[in-house]
Amino acid sequence: MNGTTVCPDFAIEINWERLDRGPAEERATFGAIGIRVDGAWLTEAHDAFARRVRQKVHLSGYSLAQWLAWNWWRLRWEPRRRSLGWAMAHRFTSIGGGDIWPNVDCDTDGERVLLHASPARPRASEPLRYVADQSSVLSVAQLETGVEAFVALVVDKLRDEGIGGSNLEGIWNAVCEEREDSEAVWYRRIEASMGFDPDEADERLVSALNDEVGVLGKSAIAELAADAPREVTRLNAKELRKLATSTGHEADLTSIPRLPVDALEMEVGVDQAWEVGEEAARLLRKSEGLGDGPVSNQRLAELAGTSPDVLQADGSMAPFSFQLAGDGPSVRVVLQSPIETSRRFALARLVGDRLLETAGEPLVPIMRSYTYRQKVQRAFGAELLLPLDTLVREFDDDLSDENQERIAAQHIVSPMLVATKLANSGLVDRQTLERF
Repeated sequence: MNGTTVCPDFAIEINWERLDRGPAEERATFGAIGIRVDGAWLTEAHDAFARRVRQKVHLSGYSLAQWLAWNWWRLRWEPRRRSLGWAMAHRFTSIGGGDIWPNVDCDTDGERVLLHASPARPRASEPLRYVADQSSVLSVAQLETGVEAFVALVVDKLRDEGIGGSNLEGIWNAVCEEREDSEAVWYRRIEASMGFDPDEADERLVSALNDEVGVLGKSAIAELAADAPREVTRLNAKELRKLATSTGHEADLTSIPRLPVDALEMEVGVDQAWEVGEEAARLLRKSEGLGDGPVSNQRLAELAGTSPDVLQADGSMAPFSFQLAGDGPSVRVVLQSPIETSRRFALARLVGDRLLETAGEPLVPIMRSYTYRQKVQRAFGAELLLPLDTLVREFDDDLSDENQERIAAQHIVSPMLVATKLANSGLVDRQTLERF
């Protein structure tokens, strides 16, 4: 029996093969495994012995299924971060077990998933070399469907071979049970967002965040967890209120602009974050008559419903920028950075979050993490302060560092923002800057 797990754009396929050595679970589930997205094989490899390119590689179905089951919550909720722990939970090369696994990363922002395959380096000692160079974006529902079906396929194969009670089956049963319990799902989400495996987070830390849900909002707490462990012990309502009172600036939500009803063609949480953020910024520029030139401090502050004084350094020791609601229609805005361009970018992100976020929660956090919400904010802020069309026109085929600095100064943004927009648009090659 061969198996294929399929959702609209994502499939894990395995052709069962015979293996005469190793543990019973490995022998029963050995086969040629292929991972396919929209007809592109992420497992494509050159076989020097056979002198041909394969789409499927002989691997352990058990090892892959167990890795997917164990890392289920982190693959679902943990945003990209530069850490060994993230790599172990999101890179297929960490599966191990004596097999050569493809260079595939599974990068989630909570709504969308980037599956990125990169070629392996040639090594004389390894006759098999993965050659796929492919990036594909899925919804988390598509990833879940494909993983669910593949794990179930492997578990069924074990049972067909008379192997019950495996470690894989125990892990997967626990995952399935927890997915039926809303409180367990929330706990696992917070735990995974912070970069912990199941039951490895300090319960007191998770409980401390949960205690703030009723005060700061559930979505906001999820964003704080995703930015952990940076300053996570300081992230509580009492400290944030103290900062808002001492260094924050008042803003009136009744005076800020709104997008025309149904003007946004992109759907928040469905379309890619950068598309949603950029389109919203273009619509706001059009509705507010901003043209395509620089946005002054005065105009930016008006869009945020506050005073341009908010853009002046205030000595704040805030761990991050945020907006916190008080009584009535007014809120307090706290900007973290002492640098004017960074404060402008943070304020622009707040404007975008207000336009697009429907949670209506007391806290709007501006974080460094790569969750969907934070990526929408960044895309909005960048397009509001420096539209791509304007950037391309003003470069006039001169991509020199000096010209980048000139344009950054003219639009009162950082040179890094200019470089990022150039990279995201494909005008320059910077592999460390990605969008999806």
